[in-house]
Amino acid sequence: MKTCISRDKKPKVSVVLAVYNHEQFVGQTIESIIGQSFEDWELIIIDDCSKDGSADMVRKCIRGASAKAGISGTDGLSLVQNDDGRIRFYQAEKNRGTVRTFNELLEKARGEYVAFIGSDDIWHSGKLQEQVEYMEQHRETAVCFSWAEFIDENGRLYSKLGQECDYDTQIFMHRNRTQGEALRYFFDSANYFCHPSALIRSEVIREIGGFDPRFRQLHDFDYWVRILQKYPVHIIEKPLVQYRRLSTENDSLSAVNKQNMIRFMNEIQTIIYTMIKEMDREIFCEAFHDLLKKEITTEAQLVCEKYFVLLGWHMMGVNNRQPAARFLDELLDDGLIECLEEEYQYSLNDYYEELGNTWKLYPFDFYQEYEILEEKHQALQKAYRSQEKAVSRLNREIQGMSRTLSWRITKPLREVKRLGVKKEK
Repeated sequence: MKTCISRDKKPKVSVVLAVYNHEQFVGQTIESIIGQSFEDWELIIIDDCSKDGSADMVRKCIRGASAKAGISGTDGLSLVQNDDGRIRFYQAEKNRGTVRTFNELLEKARGEYVAFIGSDDIWHSGKLQEQVEYMEQHRETAVCFSWAEFIDENGRLYSKLGQECDYDTQIFMHRNRTQGEALRYFFDSANYFCHPSALIRSEVIREIGGFDPRFRQLHDFDYWVRILQKYPVHIIEKPLVQYRRLSTENDSLSAVNKQNMIRFMNEIQTIIYTMIKEMDREIFCEAFHDLLKKEITTEAQLVCEKYFVLLGWHMMGVNNRQPAARFLDELLDDGLIECLEEEYQYSLNDYYEELGNTWKLYPFDFYQEYEILEEKHQALQKAYRSQEKAVSRLNREIQGMSRTLSWRITKPLREVKRLGVKKEK
């Protein structure tokens, strides 16, 4: 039996859970939290106006009939009361979206640490125990992540199914890296930290702030960048999370479709630009030591080196120079012009030539290929639906025939014919 902790006592860990349209999965998520071997936690849940039965499922999980409607607050949230002092469940009066809901959860968290979890993900029972122990022993670490395994809608591991997944199922299984190494990997590749595996110090959240509402697709990626600019993080190199990915054909925020991909590309340009602009000299030199043109001893040299690094940035295999142009446009002055010309032999005419080039802000070849595949997919779907209709029509005709008087009268003749065929064989 789990310990019932008083609402007045601050817990060690605040688990924050944003729920939206996951009636089928949220029960397993909550059970994996309640089943943790580490018990000194509070669970804060906000249902963001789900259109399915998610809210009812949450009530059922937090003591069923004892969970009842509470008081509506001025923050647009209604508290649902229950008997477990460790759990607070709120229902939003209007849909706010993932980022604003997470920020609301962070404001309500009282623990020394905050743990994130998605409403369709599952934790291993020892997840919090291992992470808290590590963080208590390593006070310099801001966030503790873990590896994650991918599961499908039925909770089966993709790694054991040989089933198609719209994601690299090994993306959350990386070695530990220094701050500079991690930021360099972000620059060259992408995010490799699993959001529902994160355990973060509350004092870091108070310093860094909440998630940036500008980023709908990559709010967590931006958050990890902001933390890495200041603090080291750690990954427990074994899977403590089961990260759910639904079938490749879904309309979730993380699904691979054209709208999400365009949003991803727009957001990542801003994140990469800001990451390089705000990176201090020491971390920048560690991250990009192999790309530096000379030793950095002045602020002007640091700006020039950052510009040249951004100038070589690739997104999905395409050299995208938009962040570099934005960076230099904001910082260009007489001193920087002089530094570029005298120390890097890079003149304003070179800059003008860059501005005159055709820049591929997006990999259009990818879009063309995507459009072709999408057209083929739609054609196959249309043909499949047409065949389904034809089969349904034939089934109805056969069922209609089987109910006729002539069909019943001729049944003996059909049996005789069937036996005759068997004898011939």
